[in-house]
Amino acid sequence: MPKQQKLNILFIFTLFCLLFFIYKNGLNGPFIFDDTSNIISNSLLRIDNLSFYSLYNSSLSGSAGPLKRPVAVLSFALNYYFAGGYVASIFKLTNIIIHCLNALLVYLLCFQLFKRINTTPNTNIAFLFASGVSLLWALHPINLTSVLYVVQRMTSLSTLFSLGCIILYLCARNRWLSQGYTWRVGCLFFASLTSLLLALFSKENAVLTPLIIILIELLLYLKEKPWSVINRLTKQQQNLGLVVIGSLFIATVWWAIDYASGGFNNRPFTMLERVLTESRVLCFYLSLILIPRINGFGLFHDDIALSTSLFTPWTTITSIIFILGLLVTAFYYRKKNPLFALGIGWFFIGHLLESTFFPLEIAHEHRNNLPSIGIIIAVFSLIPLAKLETKKVIISIVFVALILGSTTWLRSKQWGNYQSLAYYEAKHHPNSPAIQALLSNAAHQAGDIEIATEAIKKAMTLEPNETAYALHYQNILAIHDQKIPNALQVETLRRLEHNRLTPSTQLALDQIAGCLKKEVCAPLRKNYLEWINVVIKKAPTHAVYYYMKGKAQRASGDILGALNTFQQAYDISPNFLHPLFEMADILIRLNQLEHAEQVIGWIDIANEKTHLRRDTELKQIKDILNKIKKAKSREQPT
Repeated sequence: MPKQQKLNILFIFTLFCLLFFIYKNGLNGPFIFDDTSNIISNSLLRIDNLSFYSLYNSSLSGSAGPLKRPVAVLSFALNYYFAGGYVASIFKLTNIIIHCLNALLVYLLCFQLFKRINTTPNTNIAFLFASGVSLLWALHPINLTSVLYVVQRMTSLSTLFSLGCIILYLCARNRWLSQGYTWRVGCLFFASLTSLLLALFSKENAVLTPLIIILIELLLYLKEKPWSVINRLTKQQQNLGLVVIGSLFIATVWWAIDYASGGFNNRPFTMLERVLTESRVLCFYLSLILIPRINGFGLFHDDIALSTSLFTPWTTITSIIFILGLLVTAFYYRKKNPLFALGIGWFFIGHLLESTFFPLEIAHEHRNNLPSIGIIIAVFSLIPLAKLETKKVIISIVFVALILGSTTWLRSKQWGNYQSLAYYEAKHHPNSPAIQALLSNAAHQAGDIEIATEAIKKAMTLEPNETAYALHYQNILAIHDQKIPNALQVETLRRLEHNRLTPSTQLALDQIAGCLKKEVCAPLRKNYLEWINVVIKKAPTHAVYYYMKGKAQRASGDILGALNTFQQAYDISPNFLHPLFEMADILIRLNQLEHAEQVIGWIDIANEKTHLRRDTELKQIKDILNKIKKAKSREQPT
């Protein structure tokens, strides 16, 4: 075996071992936050066989993003099947394996890029470059949430297939240049396209991958075909092409802005405020990548103040100037140092969806999983590896790796259990309302009512425009058998009436609705009906709120009212199955079998029309009905 091949294998093996060691402390951590709505609450992920029908249904059961992310969702279903349930450690272990594969792909990609800009590359220098970038990216604490926050597998899988797409494209491109267009080249291009589709169906920001490929083309292949053909066009033809491309670009941006504008109705900021704030957020991301500090990282970053103008706060304008300066510098040095230009461009391209004008939350670290590769490439491109002593370079890389790895190891340990995670997050981000809510929930689970109530009250104070915290406060008091002050109910109703119905509020309403049938949540039943009536008044065409009201009425003993409300939900959305199952269950329990059979017929029709089929639950309720009917027929005299 050649020496270089042995070195490659040794490096990859060592890197994988390091990653498993660093992240093993976090394996025992719980499912958190969006894991609940996307994984735990999704009954269609709970498959008991590997039939095509079962896998197909589960893959289409996602609710995140316009494409529903079926590749990532299918991986959750497979995890559930092979683990025998929702075993958090197995889900997290899968994420660690994906992160290892991503590190391997970064290593291979960096070899390709280095060889492209060095026609006769020094193998040792190429290895230093590729291994250094891969090692520092893999160990970097900014990637921790993409690994230990289970639902962010959507991000890491998108990174996996995006890197695969770029690597396969470059393989095809280089083979095309050296051997001409052969069937093997065509197969590689097709494989690259397939990988891109898998990336898109993992998470939609993979749509930016072709832009990274175009940037690579412009920086590293501009003198090759087909660009060489374009260079031979007349000035008039080139200008016409630029006009067409510019027009398409403007039309695309215009359409994207129009598409995004409707989503700000449920956000506490405007599109302009988000765009201005994201300039500071991008600089914040860069600071975390280049100068990592453990108290800067966090699960949430909702403690970042909004930019309401270019000068409020003043760091908005300085951030914009810095970003423009960085882009101008990269453009200026594009020929002298193409890898630096590529790295800077890679980072900003990677943030075009999640850090611009789309109505997403302001900041999340996992958004840097793919973009951060570009920054590390840019940093390494500034190091004169060929001129420095190899031992000194290795020592420097190992030193930085130790800092990054130890920080990630500490964060992984903090993520090892729910209480530890909440405590350290609150310590590092005391002014984050979401983290105060996290601390409250952790203390509530541990039975510490004092910390639980203090933290949730602080969250309410920090974010007066979020109703979910008031709902959670009442829920905590009820479960701990504490009196719910009338003033708190008045404040909750005020927030419901005047605040936006945010995703967090909707989730809180849904979770509490599920708890109302339990005796521990009985004190909330009257209050909940008041909440949901306010919500329905604000959103009278949303069937899900009638469904929640029906559950509250049923828990309160108002069976007839519940049936009528579930009927209203069905009338608004005939393909919404949840209220129909509730109606069928009530009617069976009331021994009104003919009416129950009629409702089950409605479920049959709706189940055929929806892509989220519930065949298992439908079969179960049919079996129950048939058993009761058979038992009644045997009781009748002959």
